[in-house]
Amino acid sequence: MSRQVQLRKIVGKQIAKKRNDADLVQREVAEKVNLSTEGYARYERGDSSPSLELLSTLAKVFGCSVAELVTETSTSLNAQAQHIAKLMEDLGSSDRDEIVKIVESVCAVAHKKQKKQPIK
Repeated sequence: MSRQVQLRKIVGKQIAKKRNDADLVQREVAEKVNLSTEGYARYERGDSSPSLELLSTLAKVFGCSVAELVTETSTSLNAQAQHIAKLMEDLGSSDRDEIVKIVESVCAVAHKKQKKQPIK
């Protein structure tokens, strides 16, 4: 699967999540953004790439920022850290501590693996 297709699917999932969080059905959102229900559904499935204008309109409908709709697609360290923080938001401190230990372990393995690779 190409990176572009993966990104469309990630954004589509996030759009669907925000719609569900807003307690709306696809038909309602489609009407609000001037699309057919099937046209809107293509964005949620990741079959189509939403324009910045559509993302902006959807963000207004869902009461969120455009960044919240696309943060998971970013490869920047800050965006990824923000995504992880959001995932951990509703967890208790002991669960968060456990997750941090797991992430530390995974990073240590990745760093060792990276050091073993020859420099090109």
